[in-house]
Amino acid sequence: MLVPALAIVALAGLAGRRVLGAPQRSSWPPPHDAVTPAGAQAATEALCGRGGTRPHGEALDFAWSTAATLEPWVEGASFFPRILADVDAARSSVHILMFGWREGDVGTRMAALLERKLADGVEVRVIVDGLGSRPYGRAREMFTGLAAAGAEIVVNDVLPPDRVGLFPGRRPVDRRQDELGRADHRKLYVIDGSVAWTGGAGIEDHFHDGRFHDVMVRITGEVVRQAQAAFLTSFRGHGGPLPSGLSRFFPEPAEPGSTPAVLAQVIPGGFVAASQAIAEQIESARRRLDVMNPYLTDPGMVERILAAARRGVAVRVVVSAKSNNRGAAAALRHRYAHLLEAGVQLWELPGTVVHAKVVVADDLVSLGTVNLDAWALFRNSEIMVMARSADLAALLSERLFERDIARANRGEPPAGAGERLESWAWDKLTFAL
Repeated sequence: MLVPALAIVALAGLAGRRVLGAPQRSSWPPPHDAVTPAGAQAATEALCGRGGTRPHGEALDFAWSTAATLEPWVEGASFFPRILADVDAARSSVHILMFGWREGDVGTRMAALLERKLADGVEVRVIVDGLGSRPYGRAREMFTGLAAAGAEIVVNDVLPPDRVGLFPGRRPVDRRQDELGRADHRKLYVIDGSVAWTGGAGIEDHFHDGRFHDVMVRITGEVVRQAQAAFLTSFRGHGGPLPSGLSRFFPEPAEPGSTPAVLAQVIPGGFVAASQAIAEQIESARRRLDVMNPYLTDPGMVERILAAARRGVAVRVVVSAKSNNRGAAAALRHRYAHLLEAGVQLWELPGTVVHAKVVVADDLVSLGTVNLDAWALFRNSEIMVMARSADLAALLSERLFERDIARANRGEPPAGAGERLESWAWDKLTFAL
């Protein structure tokens, strides 16, 4: 009995290190040979042609590129109709990478629309996360119906068993089990290879009805070809078949654009380009720094925000008055006194869960799926777009920060021994938050 028990303990410890480990390597800025828009198709072919499948092997370095348009839309009531309209207008392909796609009203509307597009001859490919989208549980009927209509669907299996290939057929078990504990938290749409959307919102009703407060950005221009590479290499990495004739998925844009923009990702195993890019962005702020994030617990990011305020940057941080993650909220409140002492304006937004992940440092903007916690910064798959744009910074100030701050309340440090003890304890556990 002792040997099996010790073996179980050893395996549990190994799994725990894999899940909670936070490796990182130098991943930013993009190297000289990073993937350009013109090289996105070739990079996809090269990565997918190496043989075998590896869901976390698609750690592409993307070079700085250009966007023709970057349109941020706040609240699901604003962005879902526009996303659905873009999908409805698709003529060749719709690719969706989604952590949370559930069987509510907006989720089933999207699935029904895609079934109609499939009937019209549009190719549909989907990557969903097994934990966030529940394709084996409550959302199974929706996803099996979509697959029956012709969509090609692969699943990131956070919980064992880890299988590869198209859902919902007889898929082989991956002996490596390399998706264990590694959520694919990305949200990305690529439509006809010419329009992309990213941001923090899943295809879920709580984003549509305002219970969760989020932002999605519509992107056109050269950078969309790199977004297509991110999708297709991930799709192939999960065992999906690479389509033939890849050139049709990488059309040259009608307007390449002139706004400097770059895609950055976090890929489990140590590729943390997005994390390091955000760190550098905060460190670069000289005039203003606006941060909105639901889970601001990483000590390194908090210290960078403090340093910005201490060197005279006007810093505003917007979080939820009532978070959906009590531990993360308590850990941040432990740092409130330090932040306020440094001059940071802390704002708590009532009546909704702040879920947007936005940083504006002077005219450098980043937004996407990256929470400022250990899971997003080091462990999960994440994606964001960064752009150097005074216009985008002004739009986010007008549509997001100014409106939210006008209805928010000032954050105050924990009061009372019990609340202070709770926040202190959660602060010591930030590696697990």
